[in-house]
Amino acid sequence: MITELSLYLHLPFCKHKCYYCDFNSFSGKDELMPDYADALISEMQSFLPQSPLIKSVYFGGGTPSYFSTELLVHLIQFIKEHFFINAFTEVTIEANPGTVHFKDLIRFHEAGFNRLSLGLQATQDQLLQVIGRIHTWQDFLTSYKQARESGYTNIGVDLIFGLPGQTIEAWQDSLERVTALKPEHISAYGLQLEPRTKLAALVEHGSLKLPSEDDVCAMMQRTMDYLRDNGYEHYEISNFAKPGFHSIHNTGYWSGRNYLGFGAGASSTYHQDRWVNITDPGAYIQVQKNRISAVASLEVIDHTIAITEAVMLGLRMRKGIDLAQFQASFQIALADQAADELARLTKQELLRVQDGRLLLTDRGVLLSNYVIASLLAKLEE
Repeated sequence: MITELSLYLHLPFCKHKCYYCDFNSFSGKDELMPDYADALISEMQSFLPQSPLIKSVYFGGGTPSYFSTELLVHLIQFIKEHFFINAFTEVTIEANPGTVHFKDLIRFHEAGFNRLSLGLQATQDQLLQVIGRIHTWQDFLTSYKQARESGYTNIGVDLIFGLPGQTIEAWQDSLERVTALKPEHISAYGLQLEPRTKLAALVEHGSLKLPSEDDVCAMMQRTMDYLRDNGYEHYEISNFAKPGFHSIHNTGYWSGRNYLGFGAGASSTYHQDRWVNITDPGAYIQVQKNRISAVASLEVIDHTIAITEAVMLGLRMRKGIDLAQFQASFQIALADQAADELARLTKQELLRVQDGRLLLTDRGVLLSNYVIASLLAKLEE
């Protein structure tokens, strides 16, 4: 029986699509917003009979703050009225400077959004222009100040390192400027150069140059050292938070909590099933109007998939994998099954066992893909 659940609403509308973005998002489709909100409510209604405690609600995108404020308020009010939410439910909305105004932030907070995730990415205007962001550092500062004045006591800031033309010194400057503002949460992601994005094409054609692999590793190490020294707990590979402010929603993904995703391209994991909706917002609207399922693909999470994800997601968390719990869940003694590989990775100072948990070292974080792949290959033998 499922006793806790998270909800995710995908709002795939943007004022301008960033050059690095490979998410399911679109610009120039603003006219679809009213019908899209109706479609979201229609999809949510099909799950109302099954409503355990909602641990978190997350409005992501796209750029949720670009969506109509009136419609966003309507959507969160519907959720509050029809799902089991209490005072401890984390309700997050993503916002980008340049798409949100003071009056919007006040409306969001009054409507029930108690956590704000601000997309900054870099503090240097030149770097922001290179990756196609529509805001400046000053725009961000304005939005941050207004968010505080609106009553938000839980603000997360997103940053990206490894950007074209970004130096270690520029990254250090971003860390210092952001921590000086004392947000409750900081996400620091390494740039993933996705195929079919404008940024990938610019790099491929030689118009832009990425930092060296050594510099990227140095940026990540600098991130871990600096943020921890400034009071942030490193609780997941890319995420840091003040004590008590870990993202409840994202921690749910990493720990295997069931979640329902609504909207075009949204995914869900419920019981042993995982499904993904059709990606086109116009088509999504139409199937909801016709009371047809929006599901584009369905996967059953079998024993093998569950083990793979438990290793991958467990090691992403800095507290690591509880070996006793892992054995109880999958009837596999991980320390025995992959003993040789664990010994090798431990000798290389990439992994360690502490208090019955298997976890990455700081060096292991820098090589996490290699470590996780090595362990999984051993388990598949």
